[in-house]
Amino acid sequence: MLAFPHRKRYTFGMEKTKLTIPYIIRNWKSLKVRQKRAILSVLLIAAALVLFLIALIVGIISCSGKAEAEPAETQEIAPLPALLRAPDRTGEAADPNEPEDGDPNAEPDLSGLVLLEEPDDEPTGENQGNTESTTEYQQLKKHDKGEAVSTLQARLMELGYLEIEEPTDYFGSSTEYAVELFQRQHELKQDGVAGTETLKLLYSKDAQHYTLKEGAEGRDVKMLQEQLVDLGYLAESEVDRVYGSVTIEAVKAFQKRNGLSADGLAGEKTLEKLYSDEAKISKSLESKLKAEEKSASSSSSSKSTPKPSSSKTTPKPGKTTPKPTAKPTPKKETRIEKFIKAANSKIGCEYVLGDRGPKTFDCSGFVWYCLKQAGVSVNRLNASGFSKKASWKNISSINDIQKGDILFFRSDASSNVSHCGIYIGSGMMIDASSSNGKVVKRAVSSYWKRNFVNARRPW
Repeated sequence: MLAFPHRKRYTFGMEKTKLTIPYIIRNWKSLKVRQKRAILSVLLIAAALVLFLIALIVGIISCSGKAEAEPAETQEIAPLPALLRAPDRTGEAADPNEPEDGDPNAEPDLSGLVLLEEPDDEPTGENQGNTESTTEYQQLKKHDKGEAVSTLQARLMELGYLEIEEPTDYFGSSTEYAVELFQRQHELKQDGVAGTETLKLLYSKDAQHYTLKEGAEGRDVKMLQEQLVDLGYLAESEVDRVYGSVTIEAVKAFQKRNGLSADGLAGEKTLEKLYSDEAKISKSLESKLKAEEKSASSSSSSKSTPKPSSSKTTPKPGKTTPKPTAKPTPKKETRIEKFIKAANSKIGCEYVLGDRGPKTFDCSGFVWYCLKQAGVSVNRLNASGFSKKASWKNISSINDIQKGDILFFRSDASSNVSHCGIYIGSGMMIDASSSNGKVVKRAVSSYWKRNFVNARRPW
């Protein structure tokens, strides 16, 4: 029992009375106010001390539990890309003034990166030994903006699904289509939305490079088939947008003819060769062209030169034959003028990856179409293929370019040619721009000068 000492200063005015808890409870009403306050103060101090001791004990137990749970060494976490904070939304409808995939002249702002990463709980059961971390991925879809879009585009470009001038911060039609191609190849739902499942696979080591294989359908398959038609490996009637058995056999024939592994898959090496200036035409087309050339040569040599007429008209004496007045010959358009005229006529046409006109284009398809309008016969190549065409004069310095030259560019993130345009003089060019979503006329700005690779002069 709690009892207070008998010394005067601790007995609260009751020197001869032993203060016990039962006594205080029984005589509480008769105690003075000063005594009651003193007793309550002592009780509060005692309660505070008890609570402090309890908290201290709980804290010690908690710390010791955490120390036991921590491993002796930090677990090695598999490297995953840093996804960024949630993108800004622009609403349900796209702003008509918003560029398709942003401005390639503006370098993306990579400040404020946020890694959303949570370690797995301690593995148990069938997950025992799995130390891979889990990353929370932010869903991305058309019209989203932000650093996460730039990261997404850079990865799609790295794997060959996206061809744009430069990663931007805007999720446009080109990015949506690239996501669909990735989903198609990995047998995911093809909705063009970069959700958790798509992003997790895209950033993993299991992500496959862009390859056309059996069962694929779409306009990229049509583009491949049209190229095979031009090279003589496929009939025009067999272009059906489906990568089926006929197309596979045509690809195998092309691969054999060009020294590639004949697996029927249109992968990175096959596509690079197919759209290059070094692609060999089929033997059947080669034989056909030789026969036509031989026929034309024999036909021209068999033509006889007409004999001059022996009859002469003698003018009468004293009369002179008046000379006809020469009419001015109208100036013919040069091929360069036709080339630039065709380019100007298509300003504003929609950008569509793989298309070559007459209403929709990608950058190399646009150059091919304009060359064709200018009377230049050339196979449909990609930007990299056109940049290496040996029969065209190579211009290595941007200071030496001339009107009608075809300009080739890389991006800040890669040394490979990924874009081309037509130089029209006065520091301007016309090109099919993925970032603007259409054919545009624009200045050869500092961005393009910095990323200039070379130019070719087909004239």
